[in-house]
Amino acid sequence: MKNSTTANAKDGMTSTSRREFLKRSTTAVAGSLVTGLSIAHSAHVAGSDVIRVGLVGCGGRGTGAATQVLNADRGARLVAMSDAFQDRLQTSLRSMKQQKNIRDRVLVDSDHQFTGFDGYKQVIASDVDVVLLATPPHFRPMHLKACIEAGKHVFAEKPVAVDAPGVRSVLKTTELAKEKNLFIVSGLNGRYSPALQEIVRRIQDGAVGKIVTLHAARYGGGVWVRPRKPGMTDMQYQMRNWYYFTWLSGDFNVEQFVHQLDRLAWIMKDQYPIRCYSTGGRQSRTGPDHGHIFDHFSSVFEYPEGVRVFTTTRHQRGCSNESQTLVMGTRGTADMKTSTITGENPWQAAGRERISSHQLEQNAFLAALRAGKVINNGNYMAKSTLMAIMSRMSAYTGSSLTWEQVLNSKEDLSPSGYTWDAEPVKAEVAVPGVTEFV
Repeated sequence: MKNSTTANAKDGMTSTSRREFLKRSTTAVAGSLVTGLSIAHSAHVAGSDVIRVGLVGCGGRGTGAATQVLNADRGARLVAMSDAFQDRLQTSLRSMKQQKNIRDRVLVDSDHQFTGFDGYKQVIASDVDVVLLATPPHFRPMHLKACIEAGKHVFAEKPVAVDAPGVRSVLKTTELAKEKNLFIVSGLNGRYSPALQEIVRRIQDGAVGKIVTLHAARYGGGVWVRPRKPGMTDMQYQMRNWYYFTWLSGDFNVEQFVHQLDRLAWIMKDQYPIRCYSTGGRQSRTGPDHGHIFDHFSSVFEYPEGVRVFTTTRHQRGCSNESQTLVMGTRGTADMKTSTITGENPWQAAGRERISSHQLEQNAFLAALRAGKVINNGNYMAKSTLMAIMSRMSAYTGSSLTWEQVLNSKEDLSPSGYTWDAEPVKAEVAVPGVTEFV
């Protein structure tokens, strides 16, 4: 077993033949169209059809993403894994090895199981072709940067940052990925749903007329709490309960509600708001086990030409749950939840999708990798993350904020270091009107 706990935050076929396969994949489709070769044959000619995958972050979402990648392509092999905690890695590994359809391609030996803060570096160094990033969001900018600099294709779970410096880093890395023809596939999986793709296309083509108002709500009961155990350092405790610490999760509106915000941005043709004003706070999640995040947010985003986006989200147990995304225009209304349009141009999607959009995005990733059609979702995944951060910063400070203010914010939520005895970010609950915008 190789362990990694240093302070800095950054096998099969031969590496040369595999790299040549993935490098040549950018021309495989053109060649197959000319010669009549299938993609599978082109891959074989290039060296092998094996795609070696590494997983960084072995929680539920990371395990799910790895499972979906293996289901997406029979040539995919999971060969390296890392997590901050050994038990999480082993739980993930056991889970995948129990699944009959993929267990023969889960090939992570003990020398390729890495723990600690620097485990991602060892995964990258394990001669993998693709890296799946699913750690707490704080780490996404540094992990993504390291992967792209090393020439790896990446699946990056949402959100991709917790502060503006992180977003700026991801935007810069996105440009580097473009220069190097590397993939960045986003965990904002709604964009890979055919039903949502169709309704967005219709909205953008004018099915509801001129858009006037958009509304999104997501109400739920919250997530797990992991009690503190004797002997835990503050860093260990916060990492175990990462969801409740803004420096790790971005707060729950960034970690989860980013899905809804991204759909709104998508509808608006990836334009982002010019100003935001928000409110929020803690009413039910107030104990020390809940760190320093809020349990409700409400925001108004202003767009040019008078368009307003109204959003609201909460995590409070014992309340009604809701999930809504509505687009109201001069000629009708679109309901993203039911994939329906009412008004002058009525429409409804035909039946429910049988394949989850989580699986569909990995299907698209691996198929595009085989075909050499580069996917780079970096720009919208970074900016939709910033939209969520904008909402949080406005609610935390009680200030109305512009897009430019937030994008250029100097607030860096990084801790003093990345070791188990390092001092994590001090847990303080924001107080609107007192907490300052930085």
